[in-house]
Amino acid sequence: MNHKSTKTMRISAWIMVAPILLFLLMAGSTKVLGINPLAEIEFMSPWVFWIGLGELMAGILFAIPRTSILGALALSAHLGGVILFHIFRGEDLFGPDIFTSFWFQSLMLALVWLVTVLRYPGIIYNFEDK
Repeated sequence: MNHKSTKTMRISAWIMVAPILLFLLMAGSTKVLGINPLAEIEFMSPWVFWIGLGELMAGILFAIPRTSILGALALSAHLGGVILFHIFRGEDLFGPDIFTSFWFQSLMLALVWLVTVLRYPGIIYNFEDK
């Protein structure tokens, strides 16, 4: 079996990485600058800078192909925490808009792992019987 990424798979991965990275850079930089609405939540305000910094670092690690698996793991932890935060606030999967639901973060998490599999297709063969 061929566990190598084809040129089409790599191009598809880069096409998907671009919007993910742009969103993470935007969201992370607003948190680092303190202008994100998350900073208005009293118990979150001391942590917003560090969450944003982690988001920026994970996004950059994910964008660089050599470190993308580390970035995927960091983004899995981050996005899992974001989804859990929305669930604890009592929000539904499909709320009235993009900012009051967690479907967008769930979609991003799925795309992160789709990109990882496109870059490293051999990763899914770790689950085969030998």
